[in-house]
Amino acid sequence: MQPGMTQDVETAAPEHGSVELTEGGSLLVLSGEIDKEVVRHFRLTVRPADWPARVDARGVTFMSSAGLELLVHLARKQKRAGGELEVVEPPASLRMLLTQTGLSRVFRSVPAPA
Repeated sequence: MQPGMTQDVETAAPEHGSVELTEGGSLLVLSGEIDKEVVRHFRLTVRPADWPARVDARGVTFMSSAGLELLVHLARKQKRAGGELEVVEPPASLRMLLTQTGLSRVFRSVPAPA
């Protein structure tokens, strides 16, 4: 990059959290701080038609309202398709947040595969 030029924020991956599709696109792995920049990056790089039915949240250290909204959108997509969003082992802090907001009823928490 030339001096004085900046990288386009809309396409730059956030440095503090990450979202990655694994297992052939069937699992979304969240890690670190899931905030509006991380969610924006996800929405710009993954088409809604490709959104998975499972989310691995074991590595989440913080989730903003934008992250919660993303979970709601993922859950709604699964419900429209006759399924249910599965969230793999959300950490205690995230489970408490989901319970306090009532979002724990929107999807199902599941244990990590052995």
